[in-house]
Amino acid sequence: MTTPLRESYRAHLRKRALEAAYGETVDKGWDKVRVGQIAALIGAPRAMLYKEFGDKQGLGEALVLHEADRFLAGIKEVLERFSTDAAGGIQASVQFTLAESEKSPLLRAVLVSYRDPVLDPGALDTRKGMLPLITTSGRLLDVSSETLAAWLHHQFPQLNGSDVQDATDALVRLTVSHLALPGADAVATGQQISEVALRYLGLQRSEAPSL
Repeated sequence: MTTPLRESYRAHLRKRALEAAYGETVDKGWDKVRVGQIAALIGAPRAMLYKEFGDKQGLGEALVLHEADRFLAGIKEVLERFSTDAAGGIQASVQFTLAESEKSPLLRAVLVSYRDPVLDPGALDTRKGMLPLITTSGRLLDVSSETLAAWLHHQFPQLNGSDVQDATDALVRLTVSHLALPGADAVATGQQISEVALRYLGLQRSEAPSL
């Protein structure tokens, strides 16, 4: 069935609005973003954007959720490449998270938004209302852990269920801690974080996984 022209245009408009809002947020901060400004940037009627998102908070929520969905889809895609390699999947998922967070300041801000931004001057300042949907932070951590745990349960049922839950939860939180307070370079840190989960689960390190 062909997508109606109106729906196709609406999806296109939404995508462009989120891209423009992302750029403005990264460049200027969420507190300086205006719906009318985003409409002007993409050449769309302001009323159309208000109809699509409701208000600025609605736009912010859509922006945060879009980044979260993109991140989770990426994690799942990475894990699909390691259907028979538990250690490789763990290492690759950590590397993917660190790499994506470096490329996306907004994603990084979502992941560490429960922390004090003073400790993480490289992240966007969440204290100024940058992230309207602040609860996305905790939920994204939970879903990330659940995604990795579900993959391990399904692909490697021989692993102890409780150990998998504990290991994946620790893995996700250690990764986020690095994002908030970076130590060594991302590659070395990714290896160190992965090693914690691998040893806990009794798995051997794989050769450096390719993303």
